[in-house]
Amino acid sequence: MNKPNTSTSSRRGFLRTAVTSAAVSAGAVAGSAQAAQSCSVSGGDILGPFYRPNASMAAASVIELASASEKGTHITLTGRILRPDCKTPVANAVVDVWQANAQGMYDVKTPDEVIAPANYNLRGQARTNANGEFTINTVVPGKYKIPPGLENFEKFEGYLRPAHVHLTVTHPVYLPLTTQLYFTGDSQIAKDPWAKYSKHMVKMSKDKGSFELVLGNTPPHKA
Repeated sequence: MNKPNTSTSSRRGFLRTAVTSAAVSAGAVAGSAQAAQSCSVSGGDILGPFYRPNASMAAASVIELASASEKGTHITLTGRILRPDCKTPVANAVVDVWQANAQGMYDVKTPDEVIAPANYNLRGQARTNANGEFTINTVVPGKYKIPPGLENFEKFEGYLRPAHVHLTVTHPVYLPLTTQLYFTGDSQIAKDPWAKYSKHMVKMSKDKGSFELVLGNTPPHKA
């Protein structure tokens, strides 16, 4: 009987181990690459003409955007602000939120109208908590047509905007973000000049929805 060639068996075992290890390593690299590709900084959106500064700052990380008496469908949106790695939360980021009411009307009728912050409606700010989270208690914003003569928006006159919530996010370490949240299933999104390019879609489950936003790094300062 021929004796087994231990040298050949060892080489085959070594090759099998090497191939398996290479496959596992390749899988890990591919997984990491895929994760890196899926991780991206949140895109911006238009500020719009109805932003107003100095909205009240919430004591906690909860923005009571709509009072209990506000007409419309009341909802709760939970947001989370992340670092550019798409996983580490950003604490103490300032989130400034504003929107139209259920009838599609802002608290100002024209971009030039001036009102005191005490008279603001559906506007508010908060700082994110240690987990990068904040909450918005509000109503579903109504859709509205872009009015005629709106400066810089003349060519969009008559466009029906989908329901949306405006917000800005600022933090000393990261680039500021100005964007809008839209609601999954809104048929007007595909027709909107801005929403159709957005990835910031909130999927509602009854009266609750959640979303994440990723901030970009501040470019290094030159000495």
